[in-house]
Formats: sequence, structure tokens, C-alpha cells
Amino acid sequence: MCYALHTFERWAAMFSMAVWVAGLALEGLILVRAIRGRFLRKYSLFYLYLGWVFALSSVRLIIYLAEPAYYRVLYWYTQPLSVLIGCGLVWEIYRQAFRRYPGAARMARNLLLFLLLMLFSKLVVNAWNGSDWWQAESTAGLERNMRTVQGILLIALILVLAHYAIPLGRNLKGMLFGYGLFISTSVIDLTLRLLFGDSFQKSWQYLQPMFYMAALTVWGFALWSYQPAPLPVMEPNIEEDYRLLATRTRKRIFQIRTYLTKALRP
Repeated sequence: MCYALHTFERWAAMFSMAVWVAGLALEGLILVRAIRGRFLRKYSLFYLYLGWVFALSSVRLIIYLAEPAYYRVLYWYTQPLSVLIGCGLVWEIYRQAFRRYPGAARMARNLLLFLLLMLFSKLVVNAWNGSDWWQAESTAGLERNMRTVQGILLIALILVLAHYAIPLGRNLKGMLFGYGLFISTSVIDLTLRLLFGDSFQKSWQYLQPMFYMAALTVWGFALWSYQPAPLPVMEPNIEEDYRLLATRTRKRIFQIRTYLTKALRP
């Protein structure tokens, strides 16, 4: 029984290492393809994220092989920065989807910045109060919250695109679907890990890399060559709706300001 368990753990470790190396190979292939195809700058934030993950995963692999005791500490110290850079990927998807609609893009950018500011403020408050925010449990909670926000933003984008019938090219569809798959599985992973602790993590650590491999595979096929989004058959009225919303918002803010001025006047 002990021999069978030892054999299983050994094969599981070998499988995990193989998936790790295969993921690095796929990331490198996608980056090289973009460089050779001369469309790296077309999706600069996406490739910045992928390049960061490739470099960080390479460093983590070296540390894991050379000094395994330091791997866990390195992982949880660097993971928040990876999640933050992932927000840049979400913005890349928004920017490309609303490339022809500057008003909607401006509103999406402001919303993303506001949410990031809220999360960063929470992080600063926790650090100021002496919370051990860098520990695994606290970092996992922070990552789950940020991943959840990213997932909500992607779902909102899909609903807006469907409502206004805004077409997406193969590149953008791949970025959206691949990162959406990775985000959704990460949120499930982190939530269950916080509920059940390391007992669940030991099982999930072999499944999560497979989902990331699936996301990389989607990106590899979708971004093998440059294909911008096609023009819509009919011009959507998203900009008109944005101007209407902005006008109503400014009018409402003016009314609130006027009311407060009168209320505070002696």
C-alpha cells in the first residue's frame, strides 16, 4: 500500500513537472510567433502579461529545482503582482473590443481604475493595521477577490458586446475565452482552498495547470496570426447611449451638488 502510494506521488510529481515545462514551451512559442509575425505591439498588454508569466515561471522553476524550501515563499510574494499585471490583460481586451468607440472605452477604463483603486486601498489598510497580508491565506484571499473582479468585468463585456452586436476577431475571441477559462477555474480553486485548506490544494494542484494549459492552447491557435476585429454590419449605437448616460450623470451630480449647497448654507 505504501509502495503504491509512493509510486503514485512520484508519477504525479513527474506529471506536474511535465505540464510545467510544457506550459513554458507554449508561452515561449506564442511570444516567438508574435515577434516573427510582427504583431507583438498590436496587443502589447497581452504579450506583456504573457512575457511576465513566462519569465516568472522560469524563475520559479529554477528555484523549485535548486531550493525547494524557498519556492512557496517566492510564489506567494510574487503572485499579487501577477494578478495586478493580469488586470492589464483585462484592459487590453476592453481596449481592443471598444477600439472604435472611445466613449465606451473611456468609461471602461475609469471603471477598471476605480476597482483597482478600491482593492489597492484595502491592501494598504490591511498592511497599515498590521495584517500579515503576504501570508498564503491572506494572499490567496486577495487574489481570489481580484480574479473575481476580473471575471465580472469579462462577463459584463460579453453582455455589452452581445447587446450591441459588436463583432470580435479571432485574436480577441481567443484572448477573451482563454483568460475567462483561466479566471473562472482560478476563482473556484482559490475559494475551495480557503474553505478546505491544503487538503484540497494537494488535489487541485494537478488540475489547475491543466486548465492553464487549455487557456494557452486557445491562445496559441487564436493568436497564431494577426486578425483584427471585422467591421460591424450595422453601426451600433453604443456611443450614443454613452453620451446619453454621461449627460444624465453630469445632470444628476449637478443636482446633488446644488442640493448639498443649499442644505449646508446657514
